[in-house]
Amino acid sequence: MTEMITPEMPGGITGNGRMLAGIKENGQLIRLFWPQIDAGQHLGSFYTGLRPGQGETIWLHLGHWQKQQSYREDTSILVTRLSRPETGLSVEQTDFVLPDDDVLVRHYRIIGGKEVELKPVLVNYCSFLIDESPLYDGMYVAFSRSALVQFRRNVFWALAAPGHRLLGYHCGRRNTYGDPLNAANQGNFPGGSSNIRNSAGAVAWEMAPPAPGKSMEITLYLAAAHSEEELFSLLDRIKSSAGAEWLRQTTAYWHGWLPPAAANNQPDEENLAYRRSLITLKLLTNRDTGGIIAAPEFDPYYTSCGGYGYCWPRDGTYAAVALAEAGYLKEAANFYLFTARIQEKDGSWQQRYFTSGRWAPTWGQQIDQVGTVLWGYGHYYRLAGDERFMEQIWPAASRAADYLTGCISPSNGLPEASMDIWEDEFCQSTYAAAAVYAGLTAAVRLARLKGEDTLSGRWKQAAEQIKTAVQNRLWNGERRCFLRAVAKQVSRDDYERARTRGETVWTGKDPSGLYDLFWIGRDTRIDAALLGLLFPFGLLDPTGTRSGNCLESMRRTLGQSPSGGILRYEDDAYAGGNPWIVTTLWLAIVSARQGRREEARSLYRWALANASPTGLLPEQVDKKRGGPAWVLPLAWSHAMFILCHLALQDGLKGL
Repeated sequence: MTEMITPEMPGGITGNGRMLAGIKENGQLIRLFWPQIDAGQHLGSFYTGLRPGQGETIWLHLGHWQKQQSYREDTSILVTRLSRPETGLSVEQTDFVLPDDDVLVRHYRIIGGKEVELKPVLVNYCSFLIDESPLYDGMYVAFSRSALVQFRRNVFWALAAPGHRLLGYHCGRRNTYGDPLNAANQGNFPGGSSNIRNSAGAVAWEMAPPAPGKSMEITLYLAAAHSEEELFSLLDRIKSSAGAEWLRQTTAYWHGWLPPAAANNQPDEENLAYRRSLITLKLLTNRDTGGIIAAPEFDPYYTSCGGYGYCWPRDGTYAAVALAEAGYLKEAANFYLFTARIQEKDGSWQQRYFTSGRWAPTWGQQIDQVGTVLWGYGHYYRLAGDERFMEQIWPAASRAADYLTGCISPSNGLPEASMDIWEDEFCQSTYAAAAVYAGLTAAVRLARLKGEDTLSGRWKQAAEQIKTAVQNRLWNGERRCFLRAVAKQVSRDDYERARTRGETVWTGKDPSGLYDLFWIGRDTRIDAALLGLLFPFGLLDPTGTRSGNCLESMRRTLGQSPSGGILRYEDDAYAGGNPWIVTTLWLAIVSARQGRREEARSLYRWALANASPTGLLPEQVDKKRGGPAWVLPLAWSHAMFILCHLALQDGLKGL
């Protein structure tokens, strides 16, 4: 029987593209992914405690601590400060993952208060849930390295504190009478040196007694490898340098990766947020494959959503476009090469993938993703002019363009029905039409460069057919906006209600012929995704009357949240129906490009104001109180922030 892992968003993340750690606002480690940033997730519990002169262990994740968390400027180094003012006790915890080694470093600086006598002892309770399984693991104390080791098949983890003497240890089985948590809480360590299945361990490390008024310090290392031999070699390498040196090297890595500080008139707060967004996208990118996840997984049991720790071709393309526009062409190219490797034989892509390239759980392909990736290929080539890249992606690009050309409905000239951008409707969506148009238009340019005139002609004809269909079939004069979709599949009840209202409806059969399907002709709800007609896909003239009317309808209808921002669409109920960072910045970009600079800056500043205390951007902002409401950090939000930041400086070069 597996243990339920409840949805829990981090306060901050740190990683190196292979290892990704999620850490709560109070410093508690809650997720630890390796050797991919999306798989496996290996953490069960990791607690750190202090031993008072008398009484039970003081756990840092429990009790009434005042907490403050922030990143060291322009790095992924996360600092959590905990304090109990009534006693004077304070702890500063610094977390980071080494850039080139798969090791999470946790440094503690502890100052005892006048009201609390502390022993020079740090206690850890550690239980890995390797590959999210309580089965087939083993744990032992590796005396030759003074380390606690837990393993399952070819995944080995070690907890070590080089330079600090081991004062006590105990291994046992989690959630049984032998669970070492009870011993750790009392400061008693019976000395069990091994365990099998659902293992947990408690250890006590000696710290140097502090001089009066000074702090006690200790550095812990959580290291991962595929065998004991590799693990011990890694521990020996770590031991060769002090924690301060690893901190220096990690700081230098991130400062070297970021561009020089921008010399412009943007406020420092905005430049720092822009750079935080770049770092966040880097952390959410698999350094070995190029895949980019939507967010660190926080709901693996899908109790409140369908999960986020996967690579959507669409979301990843927006991130790659942002990285390319910011000058990170290598990272963008790596993502596109990843998409070329994982493309389906028919030229499409699945809904989402693990960053290894394997399929992730899906509930329906989305044709807009095919168009978006193809458009991204064209955007990258326009920026980089990289002929080798062209040769590498051309087979995937031509397959995708042929797939899209074959998916145009002969009945109305629009792309066939599929799941929409928000993944909650099966329909012929207007956004998907814009994405497919842009993808085919990009393919036309690439084909001409390749001298493939026949292909370019066929694809251009398909793109123009879609553009004409959007303009002639999807305008809703009553609402002065484009339709959200046509040919939408609905429930029987919704079908009956629409029929009663006199709307166009029809029925059909599922592919097996066994079940009835119900359809309505139009979805008239105003949807922020209609912005895609203007940016980034350029199907509409941004100065046209319809464009202006559509934007005004959108501002009026979707901009009514008490906390500000822009909703996704009318009657959105997902996760409370809050305004989204993505949609708000989307409108900001369009407004900036239309010369509405004041409005654009206001929307941009709203997104900045609703970031987390660590500067991470959520998917949604609480509609009543403001601040992060759901999913943190979201790659797409950070991608749109980068694009908006550049748009406000007229710095978008390929869009």
